[in-house]
Order: sequence, then structure tokens, then C-alpha cells
Amino acid sequence: MPADAYRPTVARRCVLGFAPITDSEGAPVGEILFGELFDVLDEVDGRCWGRARRDGTVGHIEGDLLGLPDPVATHRIANVEEALPLNALVGPGDVEAQDNLADFHTFDADLAETAKRLVGGRYRSGGRTRAGLDAAGLVQQALFANGKPGPRPLDLQARLGESVDQPRRGDLVIWPDRHAGVLIDGGRIIHACPDAGEVVIEAFDQVDARWQGRGTGRPILRRI
Repeated sequence: MPADAYRPTVARRCVLGFAPITDSEGAPVGEILFGELFDVLDEVDGRCWGRARRDGTVGHIEGDLLGLPDPVATHRIANVEEALPLNALVGPGDVEAQDNLADFHTFDADLAETAKRLVGGRYRSGGRTRAGLDAAGLVQQALFANGKPGPRPLDLQARLGESVDQPRRGDLVIWPDRHAGVLIDGGRIIHACPDAGEVVIEAFDQVDARWQGRGTGRPILRRI
């Protein structure tokens, strides 16, 4: 990409359970979890601009929410019962040894089962933890927990895996540029519902009719 100048980024590490990534106006565009790296390109008045390394989200983070890049992560949080959120990255000295850590070779094997653990989490635009998440954040967290790439934008989620016509458990459902969820089976979906204000399980036909009624067009089914 042509530019007038090029500068190296500086890696910083999220030191809270989670922190918002915002656009220039302060609106949420994503979230970074404890232990994840943020590559800072610029910092003005304590506000850092750069890119989240794990999922590529570009935006601003308050500098006091970021620390030194060490320690290097060796495990991830494997459930939603801990103070740190699911998929947060931890290294030596971050937390005491516990049963709820998984190494980077151990993952869930069922996207739907992972998504079910987030049921009841409140809806929050830009979020990706049970304390608050949106539709893209729910899908992203399920993908990460299953060892899959977890892009944030819905258009990139809609390119994952392969296209299918007959839905089954674990398939992703994406209404282009608007909404997404994970199928429990051919008739039910888990999704972060803005109307309900939380992550819920609903009949797929009901959710589909609601979103198509808002002009989204037919949903895309992707099998990972």
C-alpha cells in the first residue's frame, strides 16, 4: 500500500479481561481480550491506534489498557466460568494453575456446544465475551475455541469453510452484513440477538423471517 512514510509497529498486550477497540469517533468496532497483542502504529494523548494481531481489527485503544508484550502466552482460557473470558491468552505468572486452561493443541470439537456456553450473555455491539457480545463476536469466540480462524467482519466469516444447502449442527448462518449465528440442528440457532438483548436459542425459521423482513436477503450457510 503506497504511503508517504512507513514506521514499525510496537507490540502491546491487553492487561484487562477485555478492552474495547473503537473507531475515530469512539464507536465500538471490536474487542481485545486479556493477553492478546495489539500492534500500535501511533499514540496520541494516551490513545493508541493500530491493529489487533489475533483477528486483524483496526482501531483505537486507550493506552493504559495495554502493557508490555511479555509474558508470551502458553495457554488459553477454556471455559466461561473464569474471571478471564473464554479464549483469553495467559502465560507464566498470569494465573495460578487450574483445570480451565487449555494448551494451543487442545480445542473444542463442536461449534454449537461452545456457542451454548455463551447463552445468557448480554448483547453488546462490538463485544466478544459473555459479559457482552454481538452476533459476530459469538461466532468468532466459537471458532477460536474450536481452533479455527476467527475473523471479526461478517463478510469474512461468510467465506469460511464451504457453502452448503442442507443445514446441520455446527453450521454457521450469516445474513450478509447484518447478523450471524450457529445452528444447534436443522431447526434451531444460537445467536446474540439485539432484540432480546442477550444470547438466545431460537427457531431458525423465526430468526430468518425476522432478518429477511429487514431486507437482508437470504442467509448464507457455511460448514467449517
